[in-house]
Amino acid sequence: MTKDIIISEGIRQFNLKGLKFKMDDISESLHISKKTIYVSFASKEELLMAMLDTGFAEIHKTKQNILESDLPLVDKLRKVMIAMPDQYLVIDFRSLAGLRQQYPEVEKHLRKHLENDWEPVIALMEEGIRQGILKPFSIPVLRTMFTASLESFLSSSVLKDNEISYSTALDLMMDIIMEGVTCNEKEN
Repeated sequence: MTKDIIISEGIRQFNLKGLKFKMDDISESLHISKKTIYVSFASKEELLMAMLDTGFAEIHKTKQNILESDLPLVDKLRKVMIAMPDQYLVIDFRSLAGLRQQYPEVEKHLRKHLENDWEPVIALMEEGIRQGILKPFSIPVLRTMFTASLESFLSSSVLKDNEISYSTALDLMMDIIMEGVTCNEKEN
């Protein structure tokens, strides 16, 4: 049994049950013993970290494809900042709300992923500013706002309480970032 198969099933179980999934669920679904799982992953926490690493590796591949595309810079920036591989669009990331309390080390691992690998996005922003497509703004402030928003979406119940899907929240956040909250003078 490969680690990848266990990780894939862990992701599937998370999608079904959120953080409440058990190693028993994985072993039953894969028709293997829990001992077989524990040979690859010493704990559920270790499996969750591997699931995050796998997910973020896929996100980075998606981002790279966007960056290499022929999209206009603004569209590219919008898509790359909220890049999500197709297979993850069905996952309810709002189920991560209890992560900090239940698995603090996994939550730290998630935060590390959210805060790293911004270089290509920053380069795209800087290029947009240089070309006059984007108005000058503080990239460190935007980066901090963006990662804090993602962390809040994943660690609080605000989206669930307001019946907003994670992907919808990402789109709405990008609308606010890219278009602001003021009306254009033409609209007044």
